Amino acid sequence: MVTSNDGVVGAVVEQDGRRRAIRARAGVLLAAGGFESNPALRQRFGVPGDARDTMGAPGNLGLALQAGMAAGAAIDLMDQAWWSPGFTHPDGRSAFSLWFTGGIFVNQDGKRFVNESGPYDRIGKAIVDQIACGAMTLPFWMIYDDREGPVPPVKATNVSMVEPERYVEAGLWHTADTLPELAAGIGVDAENLVSTVKRFNEFVAAGVDEDFGRGEAAYDRVFSGGQSPMVPIDNLPYHAASFGLSDLGTKGGLVTDSHARVVDTSGNPIDRLYAAGNTMAAVTGTVYPGGGIPIGASMLFSHLAALDMAAKREGR
Repeated sequence: MVTSNDGVVGAVVEQDGRRRAIRARAGVLLAAGGFESNPALRQRFGVPGDARDTMGAPGNLGLALQAGMAAGAAIDLMDQAWWSPGFTHPDGRSAFSLWFTGGIFVNQDGKRFVNESGPYDRIGKAIVDQIACGAMTLPFWMIYDDREGPVPPVKATNVSMVEPERYVEAGLWHTADTLPELAAGIGVDAENLVSTVKRFNEFVAAGVDEDFGRGEAAYDRVFSGGQSPMVPIDNLPYHAASFGLSDLGTKGGLVTDSHARVVDTSGNPIDRLYAAGNTMAAVTGTVYPGGGIPIGASMLFSHLAALDMAAKREGR
């Protein structure tokens, strides 16, 4: 940022390898995404997950965020992200996925740990919490049967699948005629996996998931036409697919007020500096009310910033 007694009056930018200063008459709005693609910053602030697995733009390195911090801005939520389960591809990337039409998720012990039909951010947070308390190591596994064939029942991988044999060759997909054989292939406890699948199938028959409430919320039934999302695992052979942790971007950023003005560490607005979108600390805090919230926040707070700049120029 370029600063003076009037506050932030411009920014130094780089284009085509050349640096230059741009003067801003009304103010500077930082709306350049988060820092999800910057491994060093993720490590510095303790953001779970890997930059390789983010769905954020490769250019989201947190440069605008760091410029705001250098200008004295307060920051918040720096260890948070918009997490999701990540379908793992042969190139090693675990990418945001949703719309599961079957299967269950199990951890390295062969046990379920989450409502597989819940909102993707809640599944992501459950993964983060499990890792944090030492109950889970990655990868975790989707266990499913052959009713849709060997390809996992994931209808929105968001990064296109490649040829099935490449997943098998990479050790990401396994098939077996028995659950103990499948457990051996993926390195989980065979007895636990057998009992987990048996218990889940009993829940399917009864229509109630006593462990995680799968199917109780309206969201759980969005991708199953309003019907129960629970599908038995009993059509041989059995399959397993590897999953990791992905994210849609980081939540941490510059603290703003209701006019989108960036505030300093004492809570006072920094003159003529504004932030929106994932460059600012998420307006929804640690929760995720629904898809598109970061886009909506970017639109709204950019609008508020423009209104405040215009009002100041008019002397209001």
